[in-house]
Amino acid sequence: MSRTVRRLATIAALVVGFLIALVLLLPYIVSLDSTRARILGAAETALHRKVEAGAIRLQILSGLGAGTERLVVQNGPGWESPTLLSADRVSVKVAFWPLLSRRVEVRTVVLDGMTIAVERDPKGEMNIADLLAKAPEGGPEPPTAATSLLKLSRLEVSRGRLSFVDRKVVPGRTVTVSLEDLMATIADVGPASAAQFDLAARFLADSGRNLTFEGTLGPPVPGKGLGDAPMNATFSAKGLALARLRPYLGKPNGTDPGVLSTDGTLEGALLGALKAAFHFTLVPPGSASPIPPIEGKIAMTLDWRNGTLAVASSPLVVAKLPLTVEGGIDGLRSAPSVNLRLATPGDVPIDDVTGLPGLSGALPPDVKLSGRARVEAGIEGPSGDRTVRASVDAAPFGVNLGGKPFFSAPSARATLGSRGDGPLAGKVTSPSGRIQNLPFDDLIADWSLKKGSLTLTPRARVFRGTLEGRLETDLAHPASESRVRLNVKSVNAQPFVEALTSVRNVIAGVLTANVSLTSRGLGWQALTRSARGEGRLSLANTDLKTVELMPAVTRSLTALGNVPGFRVPADLESTRFTTLATNLRLESGRVATPGLSLSGRQVSVTADGFLGFDRSLSYQGRIVLGPALVKSFGSAGRYLADGEGRLALPFRVSGQVAAPKVSIDQTIVLDLGKRVLARQVGERVPGGLGKVVGDALEGGAGKKTDPLGILQQLLGPPRPTPTPR
Repeated sequence: MSRTVRRLATIAALVVGFLIALVLLLPYIVSLDSTRARILGAAETALHRKVEAGAIRLQILSGLGAGTERLVVQNGPGWESPTLLSADRVSVKVAFWPLLSRRVEVRTVVLDGMTIAVERDPKGEMNIADLLAKAPEGGPEPPTAATSLLKLSRLEVSRGRLSFVDRKVVPGRTVTVSLEDLMATIADVGPASAAQFDLAARFLADSGRNLTFEGTLGPPVPGKGLGDAPMNATFSAKGLALARLRPYLGKPNGTDPGVLSTDGTLEGALLGALKAAFHFTLVPPGSASPIPPIEGKIAMTLDWRNGTLAVASSPLVVAKLPLTVEGGIDGLRSAPSVNLRLATPGDVPIDDVTGLPGLSGALPPDVKLSGRARVEAGIEGPSGDRTVRASVDAAPFGVNLGGKPFFSAPSARATLGSRGDGPLAGKVTSPSGRIQNLPFDDLIADWSLKKGSLTLTPRARVFRGTLEGRLETDLAHPASESRVRLNVKSVNAQPFVEALTSVRNVIAGVLTANVSLTSRGLGWQALTRSARGEGRLSLANTDLKTVELMPAVTRSLTALGNVPGFRVPADLESTRFTTLATNLRLESGRVATPGLSLSGRQVSVTADGFLGFDRSLSYQGRIVLGPALVKSFGSAGRYLADGEGRLALPFRVSGQVAAPKVSIDQTIVLDLGKRVLARQVGERVPGGLGKVVGDALEGGAGKKTDPLGILQQLLGPPRPTPTPR
């Protein structure tokens, strides 16, 4: 190589090196600060906010453009957050060839370490309202970030953060919800093109990016803001901890609603009619949560400008219960008011109904429903004054309490409703069925339930009569005090008693009763230990099948059969009582019946005693035979009667209800016999002697003398005189 060529090569190398060095040093040599004020001024005009930036320098090696190390877009006065947008580094790249034609075409904007703070004040005004606002009618279109750039090929965001700072949802408190660790790209931003976006971030989670969002936005609608630009997007969100949104769910310190995952599509405008179709699952925080697991596919339309949300008929599964939901929410931007309707698509297992919102956790653990049912429910009203209504048509229907059957019916209809924090209340109706062992017809039962406290007022026809009652009990605390009131009217007593107890063939008649009692628990053992109360009972067409009073009277009076002129009529022991009436007092494991009375056509009984829950009984009283019965004893009957022609005999009853022992004091019977014979002597022996002897015998003179035998000898027929041999 010649020396000249080598010199030229060296010069060329020096020139190239100088040019390279010049290119490398150009960003530090050439400053754009001369245009900085103009750029910031244009930005402030477009955004209506003060914009600050560091030194602006030319960029070449990474692409022709400019960059700054710090960019801040200030909020207006009165906002808690000082900045609307800030970025640690901003880079703007432009196309080279359009520059030759004196046109600026922005290729890429890079925002690194960007933070956007959207704020809502206590009055509900937002710090970005002007950027989303529609242009005034007949006025110029407001400048926005989208319209101030002629064309933006690509926007890149890294290490971004988007926060919603809310000072309205909880008065006197600031609630912040953030989108963290945001990575996003937005392409083809311009006044006549649809921007394409793709972002990933962390939302309502502690780590990782669990949210993706991609699609298109725009082009802007002439005369309208960015919020009215058409959008078409898909989204996915996994593991959203909804507890962080408690303030927006009605109760800032309420129950943890669980974890939500969802994916779906959006179509429409952010502030216009935005249609969403998505699948979601809601997993409660634990098995003991009152909120059931929910999943479904929802189709809805959100109109944020008007504050409405409309839900088309959509399928859900709440716990194991399939449902369809439709309705909407009004007042999203002020005081949300819900109007949603839910229904089963057909008959479903009724125990799954307990997973419905408003019912979940309301039934105590020992209450289990069975059967199949068709369900309709509605939720209406604002938070704090929300009304819940539901109806259940079941066929069949059953309720188990503590593992034992409590209620069963071939068909039943139940309604429920609640308002705000008030109790759940409703009505159960059934044409026929059984409450434990008690069959019924035409049941109507009003009920209310609040925090496990049940109030039940049933009415039904049972055994040709009617049964009404009222039960107040705390199912959440089975050992707490329960109150029961029972009204029985004209009920066939024998099957009624046998349905409620284990005794058989003890009593018959037509029963009417009113009873009120309290007890710590409603089980049999609880009643025997702690029940106390009072009431009144009457029984028409009375038949005491095991207490054989009249047979006992008949047997006792038969001992007087040898008294002249006295006889026991054959039908005495079949004499019937027609009515029974008594007060009731329940305590110490037994039912006391003070003032018990039995009455019949010619017989009556008064007695005091008790019936024990152990099936024992103990009574003492007297039975009174009327004048007609006393006369049936023969001519001697008049000597037994009192001044009104009646005969009273004391008795005792004791033992078990199924086979009690009835006893009449035989000493009293003997005294009656002595009275008869003594008065017969006084009438048959002439003169004053008869009276003297009668008085003496009636008084029982002589311990070793048998007055009855002596009187029988005196009053009996004369013995034949023996013939001498």
